[in-house]
Amino acid sequence: MCRFWDLTLMICFSVSVMFVGGDNTSELPPPKNLTFIWETPFRLSLTWEKPEDLDHSCRVNYTVNVYNSQDCSGEIETRKVQTLGCKLNISNENGLCISVLTNPENCEQRDNSQPTNISIAPPSVSCIHELVVNLCFRLPRYESVKKCKPDETMKTRGCIIHDEYLKDTMNIFYLFNGTYNGTYVINTFTDKRPVEYVKLNKPQLTIHRDGQKLLFQANGSDLDEFAKECYSYLYTISKCNKNETAELKKCQHEVQYDPACKYRARVQVIFSHNCGAGRSDPSDEVEYGEDNDPKLPALLAVIIIPLIVSFCLLVSLVLLRRHKDIIFPKIPEPSLLFKDMLINNIRTPEELQIRKAINGLSYGRLIGSGYLVQGLGNIGPGVLLSCRD
Repeated sequence: MCRFWDLTLMICFSVSVMFVGGDNTSELPPPKNLTFIWETPFRLSLTWEKPEDLDHSCRVNYTVNVYNSQDCSGEIETRKVQTLGCKLNISNENGLCISVLTNPENCEQRDNSQPTNISIAPPSVSCIHELVVNLCFRLPRYESVKKCKPDETMKTRGCIIHDEYLKDTMNIFYLFNGTYNGTYVINTFTDKRPVEYVKLNKPQLTIHRDGQKLLFQANGSDLDEFAKECYSYLYTISKCNKNETAELKKCQHEVQYDPACKYRARVQVIFSHNCGAGRSDPSDEVEYGEDNDPKLPALLAVIIIPLIVSFCLLVSLVLLRRHKDIIFPKIPEPSLLFKDMLINNIRTPEELQIRKAINGLSYGRLIGSGYLVQGLGNIGPGVLLSCRD
């Protein structure tokens, strides 16, 4: 029984110690006297003092939060430092809010401090189109500021920045200064990294046939400036007036060839989101093949074959009419045939002989009341045959 009470007392004591220890945790004091100064139009220098009432044995560091607005909201940039100050490459386009808080490193039972904030107002004029300005820029790898020379070919006021390190630059700082209603103004701003605005040259598209496949090949003069995985290719192909699109990671695209269709194609090079953003203009349209209706042969057969048959039939009728006597000779009427046979049967042998001779003559002429027959008959030339009634 005693052991049970002893165990209960030990548990209660341990729980009490845990709660008492938790109540002793306190926050560190915040930094003092946070100030700033612009060393250059792009570089902000922050300084502060060590917090008060900080034990010598307590080691701390500091967290600096930078907001691109005056009310400490929106996008935030955070960094940790060991020193009592830091320098920031930043623009003041929309104003800034900066907070610094103290963090414990080896301080027992101490939490982060409350932040110390400072607000920086933007310039009174920030619209570049209302200013008579000089536009300059600075890359992070350079300390100096370069003046941007205007490009007369551009529709709006601006310039083209040429630098071999642009594609590796994370951001560019811009500076403009000038006068507005007789007052001198200055401001800075920054934007996304240059590879977020890549403008690729317009590619060229070629089409050629390989057996039963049709190959589409995209070529460009600037497709080797970045790694191959940074590019994708958007093909727009019209096959028999039906559009199809395909986005590929390779510059060559192949489809099954249909000889009955005409192909029209374009290609656009897109800078992949893994490397940045941007794209080219679509290439010129390229055509291949001719449109052929698959039902056309059957339709032609239905139309042409009857025409050919009709023409042949018409020619046959004309030829048949022209040579009908040869193709179909005249046959004597049966009544005349039987009558002639009857007459031949009642003639005498002498008449038959004379008839045969007459049939063998070449010509004859009429003399008086009879026929003068000349030729090579059996009765000889110059024989006068009398004509019977």
